Amino acid sequence: MATVKSVNKQLMAGVSLAPQKDHWLQRAPPAGDIFQAAVCGDQEWLRFSLKRAQSPSQPNKQGLTVLHVSAQYGRLDCMKLLVESHCVDVNASCPRGRRPLHMVLSPQSKPLSHACLTYLLEHGAQHNVSTDEGLSPLHMAAAEGLRECVETLVEVGADTRACDSRGHTPLDLARIWGHRVVARFLKNAMWQRDKKEDMERRKALQNLRQDLIRMYRSVAGKEKVILTFPWWFQVAREAINEQKVSEWAEKKGLPLLMTPVRGSWTLSPGPCLSTEPLKTKSEKKRHPSAQREAWNISPNPSKPPPASIIRPQEVRMGIHPEKAPPEPDLHQRVTLGCYGDGHIHYTTSWDKVPQPVPALPLDVIKKGLFPSTFLSRITSPLQFQASSVLDLPHQGCTTRPGASPWTEVAMHLAEELELGHY
Repeated sequence: MATVKSVNKQLMAGVSLAPQKDHWLQRAPPAGDIFQAAVCGDQEWLRFSLKRAQSPSQPNKQGLTVLHVSAQYGRLDCMKLLVESHCVDVNASCPRGRRPLHMVLSPQSKPLSHACLTYLLEHGAQHNVSTDEGLSPLHMAAAEGLRECVETLVEVGADTRACDSRGHTPLDLARIWGHRVVARFLKNAMWQRDKKEDMERRKALQNLRQDLIRMYRSVAGKEKVILTFPWWFQVAREAINEQKVSEWAEKKGLPLLMTPVRGSWTLSPGPCLSTEPLKTKSEKKRHPSAQREAWNISPNPSKPPPASIIRPQEVRMGIHPEKAPPEPDLHQRVTLGCYGDGHIHYTTSWDKVPQPVPALPLDVIKKGLFPSTFLSRITSPLQFQASSVLDLPHQGCTTRPGASPWTEVAMHLAEELELGHY
């Protein structure tokens, strides 16, 4: 039996003599006036306590700052006072890794959870930060069934596939706690994000194929030139061209020519060489600022034409439009491989350096880079001719001479159907 002295010592030490409850039911009030003001939501008391406190950002016994406590109880006015006074950090962490954004999504913060969440996000709170248990703000909002908070977090880019220490996603927690509306929204958001990422990867694969085709044609053109003309012929041709251009420039009185750059000659600007584009006689007669207007084909002359009708001239070899040149087959020049970690890469015959490809399945990558090797299902041979279905062989049909005309299907129908009911 406890003596009076021991009881007095416990009371002086601040130890409660009441029977202990479960840890999840204990809600010990924070110590200090500044924390009591944050819990009650009294702005005047909180402002007075901030002025009197030596370090307003000092945590309590649980490791929570005053902003944690005000966010836990949904005191939006106190949160604004603390954030605007610049005495607290909106991303401060407690010993368990909880931020004020996590505390906003507690059951005590209702019905101002969404307003407090929006305010913290607008003032730089991190939306994908996790606690020591791996719980993100989206996990906690889904577990509490806060649909508005879930929608806001998804809009700002919260990871819908993040897993906690038990491997649960926000969708799993919404299903576990029976929040069907939140679960449907998260499922739809995950589907839309996956489809968007898949479309971006497929578009990147198409751009990669176009780049490979351009590089293939460039390499093939260089190889064709090398095979057609030997190196000594190319050097002699360049020397002759250089001599002819020099003679022409000397005859015209132009300045000396510079060295050829990639097969094209450039002239240094001089007094006799103008850098302005040449003009025709009709253009010289006009005012310099006058420009030729496009022909207005619109039925309303006051409105401009819907599009420009000035197009470059085309020369056709026949009456029909010319077809685009066939795309080359990259199957012989591009090789697909796989790293040790499972990522796919490609290697070209002219580079020999492995390059990464978009994160897509192997069959999708093969169909995107080598479409000619995957024939369409509707492609049919030229000698195909339509025939009647009656000419095709049927299973169970007896074609032997002298056999019964009854087929297996007819016998089953005769057994099932009764007279007068068919």
